[in-house]
Amino acid sequence: MPSPARRHLAFAAGIGVSFLLVYLLFHSLSALRTTIHPEGYVQRIAVSLAVFMLPILTTWWRFKWAGVNIMMIVFVIPLVFFVVTVTKIPVFLWVFLAYAVLMLALYRAEQQFDNQLSMIQIDEEKLQDEINNLEVVFKAKGEGISTFFEKYSTYYNLRKLAEELTLSLSWAELAQKIVDRAMDFIPRGDYAKITLAHGEEKKLPVIARRRMRPVGSWIAKQGDLFDFWCIKNRKRLIVMNAQEDFRFALRENEKKENVRSLIVAPLFCEGRVAGTLAIHAARPDVFTHDDLRLLDAIATLASSAISNAMLYEKTERLAIKDSLTGLFVRRYFYERLKEEHRRVLMNQKTMSLIMCDLDHFKECNDRFGHQGGDLMLIQFAEILGQTLPNALLARYGGEEFAILLPEVTKIEAVKVAEALREAVERGLAGDGAGRDDVAVTVSAGVASLPDDTLDLETLVHKADQALYQAKREGRNRVCASAS
Repeated sequence: MPSPARRHLAFAAGIGVSFLLVYLLFHSLSALRTTIHPEGYVQRIAVSLAVFMLPILTTWWRFKWAGVNIMMIVFVIPLVFFVVTVTKIPVFLWVFLAYAVLMLALYRAEQQFDNQLSMIQIDEEKLQDEINNLEVVFKAKGEGISTFFEKYSTYYNLRKLAEELTLSLSWAELAQKIVDRAMDFIPRGDYAKITLAHGEEKKLPVIARRRMRPVGSWIAKQGDLFDFWCIKNRKRLIVMNAQEDFRFALRENEKKENVRSLIVAPLFCEGRVAGTLAIHAARPDVFTHDDLRLLDAIATLASSAISNAMLYEKTERLAIKDSLTGLFVRRYFYERLKEEHRRVLMNQKTMSLIMCDLDHFKECNDRFGHQGGDLMLIQFAEILGQTLPNALLARYGGEEFAILLPEVTKIEAVKVAEALREAVERGLAGDGAGRDDVAVTVSAGVASLPDDTLDLETLVHKADQALYQAKREGRNRVCASAS
Protein backbone atom coordinates (compact mmCIF):
# COMPACT_ATOMS: atom_id res chain seq x y z
CA MET A 1 0.00 0.00 0.00
CA PRO A 2 1.41 3.47 -0.89
CA SER A 3 2.92 5.40 1.92
CA PRO A 4 1.43 8.79 3.08
CA ALA A 5 4.49 10.62 1.69
CA ARG A 6 3.78 9.30 -1.80
CA ARG A 7 0.14 10.35 -1.53
CA HIS A 8 1.14 13.85 -0.47
CA LEU A 9 3.62 14.09 -3.31
CA ALA A 10 1.06 12.85 -5.88
CA PHE A 11 -1.57 15.32 -4.58
CA ALA A 12 0.92 18.19 -4.82
CA ALA A 13 1.70 17.16 -8.39
CA GLY A 14 -2.03 17.05 -9.10
CA ILE A 15 -2.45 20.60 -7.76
CA GLY A 16 0.41 21.77 -9.96
CA VAL A 17 -1.13 20.13 -13.03
CA SER A 18 -4.49 21.74 -12.15
CA PHE A 19 -2.95 25.23 -12.12
CA LEU A 20 -1.15 24.49 -15.37
CA LEU A 21 -4.37 23.26 -17.02
CA VAL A 22 -6.32 26.32 -15.80
CA TYR A 23 -3.63 28.56 -17.28
CA LEU A 24 -3.76 26.72 -20.59
CA LEU A 25 -7.58 26.89 -20.63
CA PHE A 26 -7.68 30.63 -20.07
CA HIS A 27 -4.93 31.17 -22.62
CA SER A 28 -6.81 29.07 -25.17
CA LEU A 29 -10.09 30.88 -24.42
CA SER A 30 -8.40 34.24 -24.92
CA ALA A 31 -6.81 33.15 -28.16
CA LEU A 32 -10.09 31.62 -29.38
CA ARG A 33 -11.77 35.09 -29.52
CA THR A 34 -9.18 36.59 -31.81
CA THR A 35 -8.17 33.68 -34.06
CA ILE A 36 -9.67 32.89 -37.43
CA HIS A 37 -8.73 29.24 -37.08
CA PRO A 38 -10.35 28.11 -33.79
CA GLU A 39 -10.03 24.37 -34.39
CA GLY A 40 -6.61 24.03 -32.78
CA TYR A 41 -7.60 25.95 -29.68
CA VAL A 42 -10.82 23.95 -29.32
CA GLN A 43 -8.83 20.76 -29.43
CA ARG A 44 -6.40 22.21 -26.86
CA ILE A 45 -9.36 23.08 -24.58
CA ALA A 46 -10.80 19.55 -24.98
CA VAL A 47 -7.45 17.94 -24.12
CA SER A 48 -7.04 20.22 -21.08
CA LEU A 49 -10.50 19.31 -19.81
CA ALA A 50 -9.70 15.60 -20.36
CA VAL A 51 -6.36 15.89 -18.54
CA PHE A 52 -8.28 17.22 -15.50
CA MET A 53 -8.98 13.56 -14.72
CA LEU A 54 -5.39 13.36 -13.44
CA PRO A 55 -5.90 15.89 -10.57
CA ILE A 56 -9.22 14.18 -9.81
CA LEU A 57 -7.37 10.87 -9.54
CA THR A 58 -4.63 12.27 -7.26
CA THR A 59 -7.25 13.98 -5.09
CA TRP A 60 -9.14 10.69 -4.71
CA TRP A 61 -5.87 8.97 -3.90
CA ARG A 62 -5.15 11.52 -1.17
CA PHE A 63 -8.59 12.32 0.30
CA LYS A 64 -10.92 9.66 -1.15
CA TRP A 65 -14.46 10.68 -2.03
CA ALA A 66 -14.64 13.63 0.31
CA GLY A 67 -11.81 15.40 -1.53
CA VAL A 68 -13.19 14.41 -4.95
CA ASN A 69 -16.68 15.76 -4.14
CA ILE A 70 -15.30 19.06 -2.91
CA MET A 71 -13.04 19.38 -5.94
CA MET A 72 -15.87 18.59 -8.39
CA ILE A 73 -18.40 20.93 -6.81
CA VAL A 74 -16.09 23.82 -6.04
CA PHE A 75 -13.71 23.71 -9.00
CA VAL A 76 -14.23 21.26 -11.88
CA ILE A 77 -17.99 21.65 -12.60
CA PRO A 78 -17.94 25.44 -12.46
CA LEU A 79 -14.88 25.44 -14.68
CA VAL A 80 -16.55 23.21 -17.32
CA PHE A 81 -19.71 25.37 -17.35
CA PHE A 82 -17.54 28.43 -17.63
CA VAL A 83 -15.79 26.98 -20.70
CA VAL A 84 -19.13 26.00 -22.30
CA THR A 85 -20.53 29.47 -21.62
CA VAL A 86 -17.51 31.25 -23.11
CA THR A 87 -17.05 28.98 -26.13
CA LYS A 88 -20.76 28.45 -26.81
CA ILE A 89 -19.85 24.84 -27.58
CA PRO A 90 -22.09 22.42 -25.56
CA VAL A 91 -20.08 19.48 -26.75
CA PHE A 92 -17.59 20.14 -23.99
CA LEU A 93 -20.18 18.74 -21.61
CA TRP A 94 -18.97 15.27 -22.66
CA VAL A 95 -16.20 15.61 -20.08
CA PHE A 96 -18.81 15.01 -17.38
CA LEU A 97 -19.37 11.58 -18.90
CA ALA A 98 -15.62 10.99 -18.86
CA TYR A 99 -15.43 12.15 -15.26
CA ALA A 100 -18.38 9.86 -14.38
CA VAL A 101 -16.64 6.90 -16.03
CA LEU A 102 -13.48 7.73 -14.11
CA MET A 103 -15.31 7.93 -10.79
CA LEU A 104 -17.18 4.72 -11.56
CA ALA A 105 -13.87 3.01 -12.26
CA LEU A 106 -12.49 4.44 -9.03
CA TYR A 107 -15.57 3.28 -7.15
CA ARG A 108 -15.22 -0.24 -8.55
CA ALA A 109 -11.50 -0.24 -7.80
CA GLU A 110 -12.20 0.93 -4.24
CA GLN A 111 -14.79 -1.81 -3.75
CA GLN A 112 -12.36 -4.41 -5.02
CA PHE A 113 -9.67 -2.95 -2.83
CA ASP A 114 -12.00 -3.01 0.21
CA ASN A 115 -12.93 -6.62 -0.51
CA GLN A 116 -9.32 -7.58 -0.76
CA LEU A 117 -8.58 -5.64 2.41
CA SER A 118 -11.47 -7.40 4.18
CA MET A 119 -10.16 -10.75 3.03
CA ILE A 120 -6.70 -9.83 4.23
CA GLN A 121 -8.12 -8.69 7.58
CA ILE A 122 -10.09 -11.94 7.87
CA ASP A 123 -6.96 -13.92 7.06
CA GLU A 124 -5.05 -11.80 9.54
CA GLU A 125 -7.66 -12.47 12.24
CA LYS A 126 -7.49 -16.19 11.45
CA LEU A 127 -3.72 -16.07 11.69
CA GLN A 128 -3.97 -14.15 14.96
CA ASP A 129 -6.42 -16.75 16.30
CA GLU A 130 -4.04 -19.48 15.25
CA ILE A 131 -1.19 -17.62 16.93
CA ASN A 132 -3.27 -17.24 20.12
CA ASN A 133 -4.19 -20.93 20.02
CA LEU A 134 -0.57 -21.87 19.48
CA GLU A 135 0.43 -19.63 22.39
CA VAL A 136 -2.15 -21.32 24.62
CA VAL A 137 -0.98 -24.76 23.47
CA PHE A 138 2.65 -23.76 23.92
CA LYS A 139 1.93 -22.38 27.38
CA ALA A 140 0.05 -25.55 28.35
CA LYS A 141 2.86 -27.71 26.98
CA GLY A 142 5.38 -25.54 28.79
CA GLU A 143 3.48 -25.96 32.04
CA GLY A 144 3.23 -29.70 31.35
CA ILE A 145 6.96 -29.89 30.70
CA SER A 146 7.63 -27.90 33.87
CA THR A 147 5.35 -30.19 35.87
CA PHE A 148 6.96 -33.24 34.29
CA PHE A 149 10.42 -31.88 35.10
CA GLU A 150 9.38 -31.22 38.70
CA LYS A 151 8.01 -34.76 39.00
CA TYR A 152 11.13 -36.18 37.38
CA SER A 153 13.30 -34.19 39.80
CA THR A 154 11.21 -35.45 42.70
CA TYR A 155 11.43 -39.08 41.55
CA TYR A 156 15.16 -38.70 40.93
CA ASN A 157 15.68 -37.25 44.41
CA LEU A 158 13.54 -40.05 45.89
CA ARG A 159 15.73 -42.58 44.10
CA LYS A 160 18.84 -40.91 45.52
CA LEU A 161 17.22 -40.96 48.96
CA ALA A 162 16.54 -44.69 48.63
CA GLU A 163 20.19 -45.24 47.74
CA GLU A 164 21.31 -43.12 50.69
CA LEU A 165 19.10 -45.04 53.11
CA THR A 166 20.60 -48.36 52.03
CA LEU A 167 24.06 -47.20 53.10
CA SER A 168 23.27 -47.17 56.82
CA LEU A 169 22.15 -50.00 59.09
CA SER A 170 21.73 -47.92 62.25
CA TRP A 171 18.05 -47.11 62.62
CA ALA A 172 18.81 -44.09 64.83
CA GLU A 173 21.12 -42.65 62.16
CA LEU A 174 18.55 -43.49 59.49
CA ALA A 175 15.79 -41.72 61.39
CA GLN A 176 17.76 -38.47 61.58
CA LYS A 177 18.70 -38.69 57.91
CA ILE A 178 15.04 -39.28 56.96
CA VAL A 179 13.90 -36.24 58.95
CA ASP A 180 16.57 -34.04 57.37
CA ARG A 181 15.74 -35.17 53.84
CA ALA A 182 11.98 -34.82 54.44
CA MET A 183 12.51 -31.17 55.36
CA ASP A 184 14.62 -30.73 52.23
CA PHE A 185 11.80 -32.17 50.10
CA ILE A 186 9.06 -30.13 51.84
CA PRO A 187 10.75 -26.93 53.08
CA ARG A 188 7.48 -25.14 53.89
CA GLY A 189 7.27 -26.91 57.22
CA ASP A 190 8.70 -25.56 60.47
CA TYR A 191 9.33 -28.80 62.35
CA ALA A 192 9.74 -32.46 61.40
CA LYS A 193 9.90 -35.56 63.58
CA ILE A 194 9.88 -39.34 63.54
CA THR A 195 8.18 -41.37 66.23
CA LEU A 196 8.88 -45.07 66.63
CA ALA A 197 7.46 -47.56 69.11
CA HIS A 198 9.68 -50.43 70.24
CA GLY A 199 8.20 -53.85 70.82
CA GLU A 200 4.91 -53.75 72.70
CA GLU A 201 5.43 -50.29 74.22
CA LYS A 202 2.35 -48.10 74.34
CA LYS A 203 4.45 -44.95 74.33
CA LEU A 204 5.54 -43.33 71.10
CA PRO A 205 8.91 -41.63 71.66
CA VAL A 206 10.33 -39.11 69.21
CA ILE A 207 13.60 -40.61 67.99
CA ALA A 208 14.63 -37.87 65.52
CA ARG A 209 13.65 -34.28 64.92
CA ARG A 210 14.62 -31.21 62.94
CA ARG A 211 13.47 -27.65 63.41
CA MET A 212 13.70 -25.23 60.47
CA ARG A 213 12.20 -22.21 62.24
CA PRO A 214 11.43 -21.37 65.87
CA VAL A 215 8.15 -22.97 66.99
CA GLY A 216 7.66 -21.48 70.43
CA SER A 217 9.34 -23.47 73.19
CA TRP A 218 8.07 -26.76 71.86
CA ILE A 219 10.42 -29.74 72.07
CA ALA A 220 8.33 -32.87 71.56
CA LYS A 221 9.54 -36.01 73.31
CA GLN A 222 6.47 -38.15 72.67
CA GLY A 223 4.04 -38.56 69.80
CA ASP A 224 0.87 -36.45 69.90
CA LEU A 225 -2.77 -37.23 69.16
CA PHE A 226 -2.18 -36.76 65.42
CA ASP A 227 0.47 -39.50 65.46
CA PHE A 228 -1.80 -41.84 67.39
CA TRP A 229 -4.68 -41.09 64.97
CA CYS A 230 -2.43 -41.98 62.05
CA ILE A 231 -1.34 -45.24 63.74
CA LYS A 232 -4.88 -46.18 64.74
CA ASN A 233 -6.33 -45.58 61.26
CA ARG A 234 -3.25 -46.89 59.40
CA LYS A 235 -3.36 -44.04 56.87
CA ARG A 236 -1.80 -40.68 56.18
CA LEU A 237 -3.23 -37.46 57.57
CA ILE A 238 -3.36 -33.80 56.52
CA VAL A 239 -4.70 -31.05 58.79
CA MET A 240 -5.10 -27.55 57.36
CA ASN A 241 -5.88 -25.88 60.70
CA ALA A 242 -5.45 -27.95 63.84
CA GLN A 243 -7.40 -25.49 65.99
CA GLU A 244 -10.48 -25.70 63.76
CA ASP A 245 -10.44 -29.36 62.68
CA PHE A 246 -13.51 -31.07 64.11
CA ARG A 247 -11.69 -34.44 64.28
CA PHE A 248 -9.35 -33.25 67.02
CA ALA A 249 -10.17 -31.54 70.30
CA LEU A 250 -6.95 -29.77 71.27
CA ARG A 251 -6.34 -28.88 74.87
CA GLU A 252 -5.29 -25.36 75.73
CA ASN A 253 -1.68 -26.34 76.41
CA GLU A 254 -1.52 -28.04 73.01
CA LYS A 255 -2.90 -24.94 71.28
CA LYS A 256 -0.01 -22.94 72.67
CA GLU A 257 2.44 -25.10 70.78
CA ASN A 258 1.61 -23.20 67.56
CA VAL A 259 0.80 -26.32 65.57
CA ARG A 260 -1.67 -25.04 63.01
CA SER A 261 -1.16 -27.27 59.96
CA LEU A 262 0.56 -30.62 59.58
CA ILE A 263 1.00 -33.75 57.48
CA VAL A 264 1.63 -37.21 58.93
CA ALA A 265 2.43 -40.52 57.23
CA PRO A 266 2.63 -43.94 58.93
CA LEU A 267 5.79 -46.03 59.11
CA PHE A 268 5.20 -49.75 58.62
CA CYS A 269 7.41 -52.48 60.03
CA GLU A 270 6.62 -56.17 59.42
CA GLY A 271 3.04 -55.35 58.43
CA ARG A 272 2.21 -53.20 61.45
CA VAL A 273 2.33 -49.45 61.97
CA ALA A 274 5.43 -48.90 64.09
CA GLY A 275 5.66 -45.11 64.01
CA THR A 276 5.04 -41.91 62.06
CA LEU A 277 6.84 -39.32 59.97
CA ALA A 278 5.34 -35.86 60.49
CA ILE A 279 5.97 -32.27 59.42
CA HIS A 280 4.33 -29.42 61.34
CA ALA A 281 3.91 -25.70 60.59
CA ALA A 282 2.95 -22.81 62.82
CA ARG A 283 0.76 -21.30 60.07
CA PRO A 284 -2.55 -22.63 58.74
CA ASP A 285 -3.08 -23.94 55.19
CA VAL A 286 0.62 -24.49 54.53
CA PHE A 287 0.59 -28.01 53.07
CA THR A 288 -1.09 -29.47 50.00
CA HIS A 289 -2.17 -32.97 49.12
CA ASP A 290 0.85 -33.18 46.81
CA ASP A 291 3.03 -32.58 49.88
CA LEU A 292 1.15 -35.35 51.69
CA ARG A 293 1.70 -37.79 48.80
CA LEU A 294 5.39 -36.90 48.71
CA LEU A 295 5.70 -37.41 52.47
CA ASP A 296 3.95 -40.77 52.12
CA ALA A 297 6.48 -41.79 49.45
CA ILE A 298 9.34 -40.79 51.77
CA ALA A 299 7.67 -42.73 54.61
CA THR A 300 7.45 -45.82 52.38
CA LEU A 301 11.18 -45.66 51.68
CA ALA A 302 11.84 -44.95 55.36
CA SER A 303 9.72 -47.90 56.47
CA SER A 304 11.73 -50.29 54.35
CA ALA A 305 15.08 -48.85 55.45
CA ILE A 306 14.19 -48.78 59.16
CA SER A 307 12.78 -52.31 58.99
CA ASN A 308 16.03 -53.53 57.44
CA ALA A 309 18.08 -51.68 60.07
CA MET A 310 16.01 -53.08 62.93
CA LEU A 311 16.24 -56.56 61.43
CA TYR A 312 20.00 -56.17 61.16
CA GLU A 313 20.16 -54.98 64.77
CA LYS A 314 18.04 -57.94 65.84
CA THR A 315 20.23 -60.34 63.86
CA GLU A 316 23.36 -58.80 65.32
CA ARG A 317 21.88 -59.03 68.80
CA LEU A 318 21.04 -62.68 68.24
CA ALA A 319 24.61 -63.25 67.06
CA ILE A 320 26.03 -62.01 70.38
CA LYS A 321 23.19 -63.02 72.70
CA ASP A 322 22.09 -66.49 73.72
CA SER A 323 18.58 -67.05 72.40
CA LEU A 324 17.47 -68.92 75.55
CA THR A 325 18.89 -66.88 78.43
CA GLY A 326 19.47 -63.53 76.77
CA LEU A 327 23.07 -63.48 78.04
CA PHE A 328 26.09 -62.93 75.82
CA VAL A 329 27.46 -65.92 73.93
CA ARG A 330 30.96 -67.27 74.60
CA ARG A 331 32.56 -65.74 71.46
CA TYR A 332 31.39 -62.21 72.18
CA PHE A 333 32.22 -62.55 75.88
CA TYR A 334 35.76 -63.57 75.03
CA GLU A 335 36.18 -60.53 72.75
CA ARG A 336 35.03 -58.24 75.55
CA LEU A 337 37.27 -60.08 77.96
CA LYS A 338 40.28 -59.39 75.74
CA GLU A 339 39.36 -55.69 75.49
CA GLU A 340 39.01 -55.41 79.25
CA HIS A 341 42.29 -57.28 79.71
CA ARG A 342 44.14 -54.72 77.54
CA ARG A 343 42.53 -51.83 79.39
CA VAL A 344 43.47 -53.26 82.79
CA LEU A 345 47.10 -53.75 81.77
CA MET A 346 47.36 -50.24 80.32
CA ASN A 347 45.75 -48.53 83.33
CA GLN A 348 47.15 -50.89 85.96
CA LYS A 349 43.68 -51.73 87.26
CA THR A 350 42.16 -54.95 88.55
CA MET A 351 39.49 -57.28 87.27
CA SER A 352 38.00 -60.57 88.37
CA LEU A 353 36.51 -63.50 86.51
CA ILE A 354 33.89 -65.86 87.98
CA MET A 355 33.17 -69.19 86.31
CA CYS A 356 30.04 -70.89 87.70
CA ASP A 357 28.16 -74.09 86.95
CA LEU A 358 24.72 -75.32 88.01
CA ASP A 359 24.91 -78.35 90.30
CA HIS A 360 22.78 -81.42 89.58
CA PHE A 361 21.59 -79.87 86.34
CA LYS A 362 21.87 -83.13 84.41
CA GLU A 363 19.74 -84.90 86.99
CA CYS A 364 17.09 -82.18 86.74
CA ASN A 365 17.22 -82.34 82.96
CA ASP A 366 16.80 -86.13 82.95
CA ARG A 367 13.94 -86.02 85.45
CA PHE A 368 11.92 -83.09 84.07
CA GLY A 369 12.99 -83.07 80.43
CA HIS A 370 14.61 -80.38 78.36
CA GLN A 371 11.80 -77.92 78.99
CA GLY A 372 12.42 -78.13 82.72
CA GLY A 373 16.15 -77.72 82.14
CA ASP A 374 15.58 -74.70 79.89
CA LEU A 375 13.35 -73.15 82.52
CA MET A 376 16.09 -73.67 85.11
CA LEU A 377 18.65 -71.92 82.88
CA ILE A 378 16.29 -69.01 82.27
CA GLN A 379 15.62 -68.55 85.98
CA PHE A 380 19.35 -68.70 86.75
CA ALA A 381 20.00 -66.02 84.08
CA GLU A 382 17.35 -63.83 85.69
CA ILE A 383 19.01 -64.24 89.10
CA LEU A 384 22.36 -63.31 87.53
CA GLY A 385 20.87 -60.15 86.04
CA GLN A 386 19.21 -59.14 89.30
CA THR A 387 22.24 -59.90 91.50
CA LEU A 388 24.92 -58.50 89.16
CA PRO A 389 23.37 -55.68 87.11
CA ASN A 390 26.74 -54.06 86.28
CA ALA A 391 28.69 -57.19 85.38
CA LEU A 392 29.31 -58.70 81.96
CA LEU A 393 27.37 -61.97 81.93
CA ALA A 394 27.66 -64.82 79.45
CA ARG A 395 26.49 -68.36 78.94
CA TYR A 396 29.85 -70.05 78.51
CA GLY A 397 28.46 -73.41 77.44
CA GLY A 398 25.65 -75.77 78.57
CA GLU A 399 24.98 -74.99 82.22
CA GLU A 400 28.29 -73.14 82.66
CA PHE A 401 28.30 -69.35 82.96
CA ALA A 402 31.00 -66.66 83.06
CA ILE A 403 30.97 -63.36 84.91
CA LEU A 404 33.43 -60.51 84.26
CA LEU A 405 33.82 -57.93 87.04
CA PRO A 406 35.94 -54.94 85.92
CA GLU A 407 37.86 -53.10 88.67
CA VAL A 408 36.79 -55.62 91.31
CA THR A 409 39.42 -57.21 93.57
CA LYS A 410 39.66 -60.88 94.29
CA ILE A 411 38.25 -60.54 97.81
CA GLU A 412 35.29 -58.51 96.53
CA ALA A 413 34.71 -61.02 93.73
CA VAL A 414 34.56 -63.89 96.24
CA LYS A 415 31.91 -61.97 98.18
CA VAL A 416 29.94 -61.37 94.98
CA ALA A 417 30.13 -65.05 94.06
CA GLU A 418 29.00 -66.06 97.56
CA ALA A 419 26.03 -63.71 97.35
CA LEU A 420 25.13 -65.24 94.01
CA ARG A 421 25.40 -68.76 95.43
CA GLU A 422 23.04 -67.87 98.27
CA ALA A 423 20.57 -66.23 95.88
CA VAL A 424 20.51 -69.34 93.70
CA GLU A 425 20.08 -71.59 96.70
CA ARG A 426 17.10 -69.58 97.79
CA GLY A 427 15.63 -69.09 94.35
CA LEU A 428 16.11 -72.47 92.63
CA ALA A 429 16.55 -75.23 95.19
CA GLY A 430 13.19 -76.88 95.91
CA ASP A 431 11.21 -74.38 93.75
CA GLY A 432 7.92 -76.34 93.45
CA ALA A 433 6.76 -78.42 90.50
CA GLY A 434 7.98 -81.57 92.24
CA ARG A 435 11.60 -80.36 92.33
CA ASP A 436 11.93 -80.24 96.09
CA ASP A 437 13.91 -83.49 96.02
CA VAL A 438 16.36 -82.08 93.41
CA ALA A 439 18.71 -79.59 95.05
CA VAL A 440 19.69 -77.13 92.27
CA THR A 441 22.59 -75.05 93.47
CA VAL A 442 25.62 -73.37 91.90
CA SER A 443 29.37 -73.80 92.26
CA ALA A 444 31.73 -70.95 91.41
CA GLY A 445 35.43 -70.39 90.86
CA VAL A 446 37.11 -67.00 91.15
CA ALA A 447 40.36 -65.74 89.63
CA SER A 448 41.68 -62.17 89.49
CA LEU A 449 44.17 -60.06 87.63
CA PRO A 450 46.86 -59.15 88.63
CA ASP A 451 46.64 -61.20 91.85
CA ASP A 452 46.67 -64.58 90.09
CA THR A 453 48.24 -63.80 86.72
CA LEU A 454 48.74 -61.17 84.04
CA ASP A 455 47.96 -63.54 81.18
CA LEU A 456 44.39 -63.77 79.89
CA GLU A 457 44.44 -67.48 79.01
CA THR A 458 45.91 -68.28 82.41
CA LEU A 459 43.21 -66.21 84.10
CA VAL A 460 40.45 -68.24 82.42
CA HIS A 461 42.25 -71.48 83.20
CA LYS A 462 42.65 -70.61 86.89
CA ALA A 463 38.98 -69.64 87.19
CA ASP A 464 38.07 -73.02 85.62
CA GLN A 465 40.39 -74.86 88.05
CA ALA A 466 38.80 -73.06 91.00
CA LEU A 467 35.34 -74.10 89.70
CA TYR A 468 36.44 -77.74 89.42
CA GLN A 469 37.80 -77.49 92.97
CA ALA A 470 34.40 -76.30 94.21
CA LYS A 471 32.81 -79.26 92.42
CA ARG A 472 35.28 -81.71 93.97
CA GLU A 473 34.73 -80.29 97.47
CA GLY A 474 31.01 -81.02 97.37
CA ARG A 475 29.40 -78.40 95.15
CA ASN A 476 27.28 -75.41 96.28
CA ARG A 477 30.36 -73.45 97.24
CA VAL A 478 32.77 -70.76 96.06
CA CYS A 479 36.50 -71.40 95.64
CA ALA A 480 39.16 -68.82 94.80
CA SER A 481 42.25 -69.57 92.77
CA ALA A 482 45.43 -69.88 94.76
CA SER A 483 47.65 -66.84 94.19
